[in-house]
Amino acid sequence: MKRFKKILWALPAVLVIIQFIRPAKNNSAAVPAQQVSAVFNVPAGVDSALRVSCYDCHSNKTHYPWYAEVQP
Repeated sequence: MKRFKKILWALPAVLVIIQFIRPAKNNSAAVPAQQVSAVFNVPAGVDSALRVSCYDCHSNKTHYPWYAEVQP
């Protein structure tokens, strides 16, 4: 029973402690040389569709949701 109580106290403590560990985020203002719009002449409509649909995951300008601040 004592072991169970220790676990009940340790688990919340660990969950609070890991909130202070922050991984690096990939937010950069620089345009990489391999970006599609830098390599090819992309029409404005295609470029805007790519920015809306793809750039959030496939660029260095990720828009993180609020829950990205909560560590697992």
